[in-house]
Amino acid sequence: MPLPREEQRTLLAIHPPKHEVCVARANEFIARVGMSAPMFAEELRREYGRMGRSTALIYLRGDYEDHMDRQADTRWMDARVWDYCENHWPKPRDNGHAEPILNTRGCKIITGCFEEAIHEGVNSLIYGPPSAEKSFVLENLVQQRRDAGQNDACYIYCDDDLAPMALLQRVAREAEVWLSRAWTREHWMNALIESFARRRYPPALVFDEAQHLPLKTLEIVRGLHDRTRRRNRPGCGMILAGSHNLYADFMHPSRRPRLEQWLSRLPNREQLSGMTREEVLEIASSAWGNKRAKFNEQQQERILAACEVADPYATDGDGGPLRDDKGKPVVRTYYSARRLLHYIRQQKKNTNAVLVREGVA
Repeated sequence: MPLPREEQRTLLAIHPPKHEVCVARANEFIARVGMSAPMFAEELRREYGRMGRSTALIYLRGDYEDHMDRQADTRWMDARVWDYCENHWPKPRDNGHAEPILNTRGCKIITGCFEEAIHEGVNSLIYGPPSAEKSFVLENLVQQRRDAGQNDACYIYCDDDLAPMALLQRVAREAEVWLSRAWTREHWMNALIESFARRRYPPALVFDEAQHLPLKTLEIVRGLHDRTRRRNRPGCGMILAGSHNLYADFMHPSRRPRLEQWLSRLPNREQLSGMTREEVLEIASSAWGNKRAKFNEQQQERILAACEVADPYATDGDGGPLRDDKGKPVVRTYYSARRLLHYIRQQKKNTNAVLVREGVA
């Protein structure tokens, strides 16, 4: 059915670019705003009317010209799509700025793995207890690269039982590769690999809370590393970060046969153990005044007790439980950076707090 003349005049005044550009713009739009293809189709219908949902879905797949018996005139659809995207384009997301990273042994280990992932394509497994600074450090290392104008690292948070397609969509969004949601998983995989291949070096990919990834999704992650390798450059460097369960799952007899290829690609396997006593006192002393504060013995014990945590899940080099020389189970204790920083903030804010009341030299 031909369009009314008034609508034709309105759409012709928009002057959209080429059809392929409009399709790419539409798919980038729905990826940026987190909208599904059916939702986008419904929004177009509400905004402009006279548009079927199936028509919009065909358009997003890039098949609009070939769908009709005769070659379709794309001008009207291109004008609608371009106009809608331009009028509703999301504001650039503000991820803030990177926060200072504590100068601890754990942070240095994470930073070393991160640098190897970016520059050498080396894969790492980083695991340990909560508050061992994994998420905080990795997020801020990626943000530091973004602040410096370098889009060579992506941080991907892994929900429980994250499916392969959902993971590929998160990788694409963080790497700013905008693809059609109407595509199959293999299309997404190939498009990501092609996009990374056009860069001088593929980006490093950080998967946080990776213990949630099922085997199928882990194989997709490995595929991104293997299939982005070239003769003169490494593939995407990967960091799998998570709890003690992460390494234990890799080493479990029921899963290890299916993860042997992964294990062969993980030269770095780092177990974090929280901060040491000396690091806690160093950070705490630097938090009071411009000069290094001095704590008496009682003050030191209060600070240490405030951030000490038991870690019953610490493992040995083979992923088994820690044991002493006599074979008895050992519970390791560590100091939490998160608890320490919370304690310092509370002490400095509360005038009745113990350290403030006693005074710090």
